[in-house]
Amino acid sequence: MKNSNKITKGANPFNFLSNPRLYTCTIIILIALLLVFCLSACESFDSLLNISVQATNKTDVAQESSSEIDNTGNTNDASGQANTSADTENTTTQTQATETTSEEPQSEEGTDSEITINVYYGESTGEYLEGEARIVSGKNKYVDAISEMMKDPTDSSLLKLIPETTKINSVTLDGRQAKVDLSQSFVDDRFVSDSADILLVYSIVNTLTGFDEIDSVQFFIDGKKLEELGMLDLTDQLFRRSDLIKSG
Repeated sequence: MKNSNKITKGANPFNFLSNPRLYTCTIIILIALLLVFCLSACESFDSLLNISVQATNKTDVAQESSSEIDNTGNTNDASGQANTSADTENTTTQTQATETTSEEPQSEEGTDSEITINVYYGESTGEYLEGEARIVSGKNKYVDAISEMMKDPTDSSLLKLIPETTKINSVTLDGRQAKVDLSQSFVDDRFVSDSADILLVYSIVNTLTGFDEIDSVQFFIDGKKLEELGMLDLTDQLFRRSDLIKSG
C-alpha cells in the first residue's frame, strides 16, 4: 500500500520563473500596466489642477466684479446725494424767491416808492387853495393823501375842507381816472356855500391829479355816483384846476 502522505506531482504556479520567456513577457505586461496607470493618474491630476485654476479664476473675477459694483454703487450714491443736495438747494432758492415775491405788495394804485405831493387846504380868504407837501407811499397812497387833507395843516392860517366825520370807502383807478368813494357825511357835514363846495371838491381833484398816473376824478357816495354838490355839477369827470391854486 502506497503512502498517502506522498506529494502528488502537479503544476507549480511559480514554475514560470524557470521559464525565461514567460518571465520576460510577464515583466513587460506589468510595466505596461504600470505605465497606463501612471498616465491615467497624471491626466486625472492635470484635470484636477485645471479645475482648481478655473475655480480660482472665477473667484477672482467674481471678486473684481463685486468690487466694481461697489465702486459704481458708491459713485452713483455720491452722485445721487450731490444731485439731491443740488435739487434741494435749487428748490429752497426757488421757494425763497417765491416767498419774497409774494411778500411784495401788489396794487393797482402803483408801487411802494415814496412820492412827495401837495395836499390842498382852503386859503384863509376862502377864494383859493394852498398846498402843503406830504410824503406818501404804498398801495394805499391815494387814500393816505386824502387822509392827510383831513389832518390839521402845518400852516394854522389854512382851513381843512373835508369834514372830519368823512369815511374814505375806497379810491380806485379806471384807466387814468380816479374813482373816489366817500361816506354820506362828506355831503351832510360839509360847510355849505357855493364857493366852499368848489374848493372842497377841487381840493381832492387837485391833490389826486398830483400823481402822474391820474388825469381826472369822479366822486361816489357809498357806491353811488355823486351827480351834484349844491350848485356844482359833478356828472362828468373833473380835471385839475390850477386857477384855484394860490400862486406865489
